[in-house]
Amino acid sequence: GVIHRINPELVVLDVTHGIEPGDVQRGGLALASYVPFSVPAVHLAVVDPGVGTERRALALAAGEHFLVGPDNGILWPAVERLGGIDEAVEISASPFRLEPVHRTFHGRDIFSPVAAQLASGVPISEVGEMVETSSVVRLDLPRPRLEGDLLVAHVIATDRYGNLALNVTADLIERSFLAAGGRVAIEAAGPATAEIAVGGTFGDVGPGEPLLYPDPSGSLALAVNRGDAATTFALAPGDEITLSPLA
Repeated sequence: GVIHRINPELVVLDVTHGIEPGDVQRGGLALASYVPFSVPAVHLAVVDPGVGTERRALALAAGEHFLVGPDNGILWPAVERLGGIDEAVEISASPFRLEPVHRTFHGRDIFSPVAAQLASGVPISEVGEMVETSSVVRLDLPRPRLEGDLLVAHVIATDRYGNLALNVTADLIERSFLAAGGRVAIEAAGPATAEIAVGGTFGDVGPGEPLLYPDPSGSLALAVNRGDAATTFALAPGDEITLSPLA
């Protein structure tokens, strides 16, 4: 509503309101999976458990895109996908913010007005005070490790179907033993199936069987055809798994 009031001509796309409350990592990863497919735009992301505290409010320029949100790491995965930050601006005291600013509603009073102004053509230098790009908070995400025929990965998200997103990107898949049609062994803290097929879609395995496949972002995911991989493998975001090829 605030954006529409500032400029009714702007197109507002609601990418998702499905992020779990307070899950900054999931919000950041969702944004990062979306931006490569977007036209140049202003991306507004608000998962903000620190609202009203000393955390900064930011607007970032990254190539042809702008990102607006709290400085808690949520913007970092997206700017990495976009090639890095060109400019960073602190917008807590932006001249475009609504007054009075409610301490727990910065999405309405700070982020939305600034996003609307940027989308309307206002230069980023005019929406706040410039800060060092190196000072932007980064998400501390676990890193996968490929050690010969051993791939250590981590669950980074799960969806409502129980599919598990892993931090194994498309380029790492290409460099590994994860060829479609192959089979791998999995080791995890929970009960694990010894063999899992590598495929491209759920129908590559029978109902109730597990599958490793590239998700829509191109990264590796673990699913169970017509089932729930999170429950089957007793895995949740943050858990580590080990994959190795089967002869």
